[in-house]
Order: sequence, then structure tokens, then C-alpha cells
Amino acid sequence: MNLPARVSIAALFFLGLLGGTLIVAYSGYETSPRRGGTSVFVPAPEAYFIAAIMYAMSCLAMLALLRNRSKSLAWSAAAVFAYPVLAWIFVQAVGALR
Repeated sequence: MNLPARVSIAALFFLGLLGGTLIVAYSGYETSPRRGGTSVFVPAPEAYFIAAIMYAMSCLAMLALLRNRSKSLAWSAAAVFAYPVLAWIFVQAVGALR
């Protein structure tokens, strides 16, 4: 995998992790219509589905980067089990900033 591909995948990993974290830490997200108007807050139950998709995307990007460096199944399994801990730490850190 060349450098631009690794950088793109690393950005996908970080931005997916950050996006999911912001949704979980703030118990939802706010969206606005295309042509102005009032903003709409999407509450936690519906927003958590989007956060789960973002976390899954981020985890797959992490696995792609890891599998490019090491073909070890043990390291991949350890990374998948460590990912929720990393996400929880991010949520706690962002929640403390509120």
C-alpha cells in the first residue's frame, strides 16, 4: 500500500472515530435543512445507529492499516478488542470538555 493510500485510510480511521465519539458524547447531533430554517436535533436512539456505522468504518480502516503492517491474526484480534476501549476513552475525554 502506498503512502497516499495509508494517509487516506488513517484519516478515515481518525475521522470515523472522532465523528462517532462526538455523537455518543453529546447524545445525538444537530442538522439543518438545505435551504435554511430551524435546526433539528437528532436524539440518541436514532443517532447511535449513525455512530455505530462510523465506529465500524473506523475499525475497518484500523484493521486495513494493521494488516498492511502485520499479517498476524493475534494482533488483529487484539486491535478489535482494544478498539472499544479507545472509543470509550475518546468519549470520556470529549464528555469532560463539555
